[in-house]
Amino acid sequence: MPMSYSLTGLDYEAFQKERERDPEVIYILKPVAASCGRGIKLIAHGQKVTQKEGILVSKYLADPHLINGFKYDLRVYVLVTNFNPLKVYIYDDGLVRFATEKYSKDAKTLNKKFVHLTNFSINKKSNNFIKNKDDLKKQKKTKKATEG
Repeated sequence: MPMSYSLTGLDYEAFQKERERDPEVIYILKPVAASCGRGIKLIAHGQKVTQKEGILVSKYLADPHLINGFKYDLRVYVLVTNFNPLKVYIYDDGLVRFATEKYSKDAKTLNKKFVHLTNFSINKKSNNFIKNKDDLKKQKKTKKATEG
């Protein structure tokens, strides 16, 4: 988990000191009460960041695992019903989301959301977006019919 800071008070000061220590690091700013990729920005050294309530800043993972050159996120859903003893159920269905442009850590691409963000609500607006044509309900019905 990358180090994260709130852009208020002592956290802001700690963030500025960390930024001075390693000017090559890219940071990602996210509003704490937003969704669907709204308000997310990537910043490099030299870009001004002001104190602001409700913004979380973290080191950006500049070398993510890629699939065919595209950034993605993988969500596996679990249910924890007990901690002692630990009892965890993993759901059969998960989720994978892809960016719609090939990944680059070149500073010129930092403002290109289709390169760096995997949010569906952002990437569905890309010219490269490919809509999933598989109907999950239909797949499940077919699976049940072949099993039963």
